[in-house]
Parts: sequence; C-alpha cells; structure tokens
Amino acid sequence: MENEYVIEMLNITKEFPGIKANDNITLQLRKGEIHALLGENGAGKSTLMSILFGLYQPTSGTIKKNGQVVQINTPNDANDLNIGMVHQHFKLVDVFTAVENIALSMDKGEKFDLRRVRDKARAICEKYQFALDLDQKVYEMSGNRKAVCRDAQHEGGRQGRGHHYPQAA
Repeated sequence: MENEYVIEMLNITKEFPGIKANDNITLQLRKGEIHALLGENGAGKSTLMSILFGLYQPTSGTIKKNGQVVQINTPNDANDLNIGMVHQHFKLVDVFTAVENIALSMDKGEKFDLRRVRDKARAICEKYQFALDLDQKVYEMSGNRKAVCRDAQHEGGRQGRGHHYPQAA
C-alpha cells in the first residue's frame, strides 16, 4: 500500500544560538491538501518552511517524501524532490531587468545566453498570462509587477527541472 503522506516533517527542532525556533514540530501532508501555517511573528513558520526547502538544517528530526527519509541540505536538493518555495519577501535584484532576474534562477549553462533566457521568459509569460515588460528594471516596477516578476523567476528556475508551481505531489 502506498504511503498516505507525500511530505512528513517529523519531530523537527531548530535551534539558533540562544533561541529554539522550532520545538518538536510534526507536519504531515497528503496529496491534494492545502495547508496554512498561522502564528505570530517569530513563531517559527518561515524557519520550518526554510528547513523543508533546504535553506536551514534541522537540529533534530526527520523529513520524509512518500514514506522515504530524505536529506534536504540545499534548495537544489529540495528542487530535485519537486519541492519548491515561493518566498515571503521578494528575492529580486532591483537594478536588474525582469529578464536578468529570471536568468538568475536558471541553470548555469542557460543563464548566460540572454537570448535563450528571453525566449524562455517570454514563453513563461505567455503560458501563465503574466503581463511583464522583460526590459523594465525591478526598481521601476510596482509591487504587483514585482510579484509577477518573482513568479516568472520562480517558474524559470523550475522549468529546467521539469517542475511546476509548488504542490504536494
């Protein structure tokens, strides 16, 4: 019988010097479920998701994907497991254009071919109906355009790995 959980974070603890950000947290996700983590500022929500995405390592605990224990040491490890993260705050370079920011998310080989990046960015914008001026500098964009640029950047980094927007799978 197939494991009922696609993602399990079991007894996760994360300690920083002088603070316990997560204390014995268990989160289990089934395919097709949507969850929200609620809590006050400093409650450890972002820390927990950063552990799942490989930005932080847990002090203790186990992560499983489809019942198998996995090591997620970097965001690339998470991406390889089809685990993505849309960050709470923009991860864009203000003085770069939209297409240059999208290039930052791509694999080493393709990010240096701006013509190829532009074609890929244009295809992403068409596919998701993103209204985005690829030549506009981020600092010139409204908050809404920055969100669209971030979403296109996120998708650009995932396309090369055969991924789609984050979902429990």
